[in-house]
Amino acid sequence: MANNLTLRLTTAGQVFISKNRKVGHPWRWGKIAVTAVVLVTAGVFFTSLFLAWADLQYITQNYQISRAQEIKKQHLDLNRKLRIELSSLTSIHRLEKLAAEYDMGAPQPSQVVTLP
Repeated sequence: MANNLTLRLTTAGQVFISKNRKVGHPWRWGKIAVTAVVLVTAGVFFTSLFLAWADLQYITQNYQISRAQEIKKQHLDLNRKLRIELSSLTSIHRLEKLAAEYDMGAPQPSQVVTLP
């Protein structure tokens, strides 16, 4: 009777009982569960990694937009100052005052050149 109950393990990992009755592998569902847990954990890890990268890109883009808006504001302020300076330098009142200071008068009719 002891010979009939002896167990033998094969290289394929299956358990055989005497008279070649095949018994399912005891760790079959355990391996599937471990594989599923590993795959789910890897999926959660890579999803988290992707979301962190996306958040970093969002923050970087917002910083770049903010910096570009600040530069635009500086350029608009400089443009406004330069327009004011241009209008003050080309004002008729200032030019007449400079002309009087340097003893300049209106041009003679022979000094005027009409361009086509």
